[in-house]
Amino acid sequence: MVNTLVPLIFMSDGTHLSNFAGDKKEWPVYITIGNLSWKLRKMPTTHSVVMVAPLPIQIKHRNIVQEPLDEQRETHQEVLNEVLWRVLNPLSI
Repeated sequence: MVNTLVPLIFMSDGTHLSNFAGDKKEWPVYITIGNLSWKLRKMPTTHSVVMVAPLPIQIKHRNIVQEPLDEQRETHQEVLNEVLWRVLNPLSI
């Protein structure tokens, strides 16, 4: 049996969705193969970067005390971990 290691690069960037409904953004997660040349990766026609999942973004709470803010950060981290686990779990053998 031959084993092959394929490096994967995951990336995310905020995407502005609307000027009319306030501060609406989405954070899609993209994947690419790590050993592609940068020249190939940056060419849109190669489709070397693929969106795998949008990250759900929770509502921002402003002007709140530290304890609820810490709870919000912990919830955001749990959501991020769950989304990435669901994306990556099918890739594992």
